[in-house]
Order: sequence, then structure tokens, then C-alpha cells
Amino acid sequence: MINIDWRERAIQLLQTKSIRKTTDILQEECFPFDKWETVRSRVKRINKRQQREEEQSSREYQNDGSIVSEKFITLRDGDELTPDQILEIHGFNPSAWEVISCRNNFWNTQIKGGAKQISYQSRLTAKPKAKGIDLAEIDRHFAKLDRKHFTPPIIKSRQGSLMAEINIADLHLGKLCWHGDTPENFDYKIAREAYYRIIGEIGEQLKGKPIDYITFVWANDFFNSDTVEKTTTGGTPQDTDIREKKLFNIGVEMLVRGVEMLEDIAPIKTFYTPSNHDELSGYHALKYLEAWFRQDDNVTVDTGAYPRKYQLYGNTLIGYCHGDKENGNGSKEKASRLASLMPNEARELWGQAMYHEMHVAHLHSEQMIQEINGVIVRRISSPTASDTWHTESGYLGAVRKAQTFLYDKERGLMQVINTPVG
Repeated sequence: MINIDWRERAIQLLQTKSIRKTTDILQEECFPFDKWETVRSRVKRINKRQQREEEQSSREYQNDGSIVSEKFITLRDGDELTPDQILEIHGFNPSAWEVISCRNNFWNTQIKGGAKQISYQSRLTAKPKAKGIDLAEIDRHFAKLDRKHFTPPIIKSRQGSLMAEINIADLHLGKLCWHGDTPENFDYKIAREAYYRIIGEIGEQLKGKPIDYITFVWANDFFNSDTVEKTTTGGTPQDTDIREKKLFNIGVEMLVRGVEMLEDIAPIKTFYTPSNHDELSGYHALKYLEAWFRQDDNVTVDTGAYPRKYQLYGNTLIGYCHGDKENGNGSKEKASRLASLMPNEARELWGQAMYHEMHVAHLHSEQMIQEINGVIVRRISSPTASDTWHTESGYLGAVRKAQTFLYDKERGLMQVINTPVG
């Protein structure tokens, strides 16, 4: 005879076996000297009680997602119920549900051997856990991460072509900043040093890559002032550390040297976008580059004066403008205007492209304004320092850097390389 209460054994057997089979097993284990019919009567009574308890069990679903469950529970004296055990008895997974309330009405029954059997009418309210953690599920998850369960795909080295856009926006050569009333010093010598260092660092990172050509974007307020009076094109006075003619000479020398440095990597394409600080000087500098490289087949200079430029590289169409007029202070409404300009101004190229971007300067900070109807309007950062006006107006905190964009001919933008100043 096994050491277990016959009622518990009967309940256990009836979960998977018939009354007849349960009777056979129970007579052999617990009642070897009793008649088979007597044992069967006991089993049938236990079975009816179980059926009655199951019929009396119920679940009520509440509007807040909780569930009220009523169920009969039978325990031996001395057994304790934990909240997790109560959940399991009522058919809930403790890792996914938690107890809100539980009320148990109970009564005692004497069983064979003198022990007490406690019967509960249990009413449980449970709700799903907001962020439950199933430790067993975590174990199964990490077991699947074992290398024997996963073979990574074989990635073949791509030999595709790339276009590198080197964008040094808003350098403001000639701007004068003094650390006494601005965050840091800045003058033409500091700007020139930063410019050459940016191009040198980018050149090192591009070496060895399959670059078809480099788009050199510089004509966004390259010069800080545009007149003999040291004002912007529109007449706004500027803090300037150098006379206008020397400023122009230093600037065009920097542009020539920059193109020569990049030409060691790949052919160069460059163009002009009119800007609010140097609309005249910027265009004159572009014509200087055209003259200097007129016999160099590796340098293409687009001298068109149209305020926006577009180029198609493989599946990507990129538009360029300074953004002081088209996009004001960067509002969503004017970003939408920029996005709508591309399909109108570059209709033929638009239909050939899968990816579309507008690169806009002027705000001296990197901003992804919005993706509108498939056009990403992207503000480009600047390596320049904050002058007195920016400081007094509170326009501070932008990271000083230049950005380079690598485009795959088929898959579009693949990488953005940031080159911080300092």
C-alpha cells in the first residue's frame, strides 16, 4: 500500500484514467482486501464531487482586464498556499498575472489516519502584470542564442561604387570672436586651421574606399562678410578680423588647396549656392576655382547661379541650398516647402530616384527636420564658433563639426562621418 490518502490518489488518477481503471489501481494500492464493487462506489463518489466542483467553478472577465475566478480547492492540514500557488490552482501563469485580491471560505474534513483535509471555496481576482519577467522564458531565450542554434548569414564583400559628399557648411571665414564676450576665440587663422584639418581627416578615412567622385560642398557662408564695409550681402555689420581683399585671397587659396587635397582620392565636383553672408564673394570664389582648374579633367565646377542645385547619384537624388530664404527658421511649414521644391525643380531626376534628400545649411546645427512625402530635409552642422550676436541671442550649444555623407549607388545613404572641430 502506498503512503498517500486514497482520496488524493483517486483524484490524481481520475485526471487521466477511467473510473474502471482508477478502481483497479486504487484497489491494488489502497484496498487490497475490499471488494472491487465497494472500491468502485468510492471512486464514483469522488468523481461526482470533482464534477460538481468543476461545474461550480467560474470565471468573470472585468472591463479593466482583470478576471474573477471561483474554484473549490482541497488541501491537507499544514499545507500553505502562496500567491503564486493560488494563481496556478486557478489556472493563471504567475509570471504573467498578479493577485489583486483573494478570499477563501474553508471547512475541515477528517480523513483516514486522523489528518484533517481543508476544503476551500476560493474567490480570486487577478490582473495581467504590466511588465512581468518570466525567468524560465529568459532561460529558453538565452539557450537559443547559443551558437549551435544559429548560423549567421555569409556576407560577401561589396565592391559597389560610392559617392562622398564632403559638406563644410557655414565656415564664416574672417569672423572675429573673443572669448571675453563669446564662448571661445575665432578668427581667420583658427578657421583656416580647422578647415585643413577637417579635409585631412576626411581624406584619411576615405582612402581605400571605392569612391566614384567627391561632391565638395563649401559655398554656404564660406566668407563671413561680403563688402568693403565688412557687412553681409544685405548690409548687416560683422565683427571681422581681416580686410576684404586679404580675406578673399586667403579664402580662394584655401579652396584651391582643399580641392587639391581631395583630388588625390577621387575626382571632384563642386558648385555654388547663394548665401546671405557672401552671395557675391562666394560666386567670385567659384569662378576662381573654374579658372584655376580649367585644364584639370578631374575637377568639375558648376558655375550656374540658380539658388538650388540637384544631383542624381545612382538611386539617390540630393538637393542643396543655403536655406535662409526657403526655410526661414526651420519651421515644419517651410520644411514642407523645401520638400515640394525638389519634384518640381528636378522632375526628370525625381522619377529616376528611390531616395530623396535636401541638404540645407544656415542654422549652424545638425537637424533632421522632417521626412515629407519621401524627402528628407536635413540641416547640416557647422564648424564655426558662436559670435557676439549668437551669444547675446542665446543660440549656443551646437556641436562644431563638418559632415561627410557616403552614398551607395544602389542603396542610398550608407554612412555619415562627423568630423568635430578641436
